[in-house]
Amino acid sequence: MKRWIWVAVIVVASLAVGYTVAARAWGLPGVQLGSGQQEKDIDTTLTCSLGQFITNLKDSGRYIRVTLDLQALDSESHKQLTNRSSELKTDIYALLRSKQYEELVGEEGLRNLQKDVLERIDAKCPGMVRAVFFTEFIIQ
Repeated sequence: MKRWIWVAVIVVASLAVGYTVAARAWGLPGVQLGSGQQEKDIDTTLTCSLGQFITNLKDSGRYIRVTLDLQALDSESHKQLTNRSSELKTDIYALLRSKQYEELVGEEGLRNLQKDVLERIDAKCPGMVRAVFFTEFIIQ
């Protein structure tokens, strides 16, 4: 009987240690992050959604549908990006319409478009965007 109690204690302790390690590694609830800097970075990440874009490509009969999110550097940048979203959307539509299907195919095409969008936005709103994310990317 004592042996089973010790086995149960060891199993419970192992599970607790395993959960703690996994929580720290994967950010599961219930365990604090190791450094205050990581918590600060998580709290200050601001994403500005520009929404969905559906338009034809330069190729005849080809279309693209993407949904874009921008990671702003700070709350002031987020506010300005939100206020200028119509202007930014117009530039992104122009960029998308200038692309050909072959330029957008594969991971390289996606990464190049990501870079091009960031450059367009940086021309209008310098230094306000850290990254561009596609939450949807369909070309046909």
